[in-house]
Amino acid sequence: MAKSLVQKLYIKNDYKLLTINAPSDFSSYFSEFNLNLEIGDGLRDFDQIHWFVVNKTEFETNLNQVLTYLKPEKILWIYYPKGSSKMQTDLTRDKGWDLLLNHPTSLAFISLISFNDIWSTFGCRLPSEKDLKKASQPKERAIFDYVDPVAKTVKLPDDLAEILHQNPNEFAYFNQLAFTHKKEYIEWIITAKQTATRENRLKSMLEKLQSKMKNPTSKV
Repeated sequence: MAKSLVQKLYIKNDYKLLTINAPSDFSSYFSEFNLNLEIGDGLRDFDQIHWFVVNKTEFETNLNQVLTYLKPEKILWIYYPKGSSKMQTDLTRDKGWDLLLNHPTSLAFISLISFNDIWSTFGCRLPSEKDLKKASQPKERAIFDYVDPVAKTVKLPDDLAEILHQNPNEFAYFNQLAFTHKKEYIEWIITAKQTATRENRLKSMLEKLQSKMKNPTSKV
């Protein structure tokens, strides 16, 4: 079942919503829900902040001030115009947020949703103790999804398995390699950050296997 607007925004009964530059019809979007909400731009005590920005300059000019309003366990929803809204904007889902992403106030991001035909919004909050504890823990390398260091066995990523099965000679040589060298090849493939990079590495790996090279750092 699809979530309702208030579920997507994590709004509950008796919530107080502080608005900043909200359109005049903002509160009407919640009228169909049987919730006792207080919505306004002058609230001193509130559960969420709903901030509307039209362009990057407006966003960056007011960001520091808005962040001073944010309190632990409160969500800040930042609204920006959709590309189809016909509003003049230089903000998109992926562009215009550098100041926030690099801000000293490290925020935990929640979700991105479509509010209506004009506005999209994403939520963020101050990191909780759980967030901080998780961030302090060492991250497990992705390679351990594909190798078992104890049993000395490997599992091939789907794209690597497909290309090796299409090239039986190279696959046979790969299977002859020591566990460490298999692991090096697999990690080389899965650590590619771009699709094009990964495709190039798959192609290069075949060439290296054809040349009987034991690891990906060898030169063809």
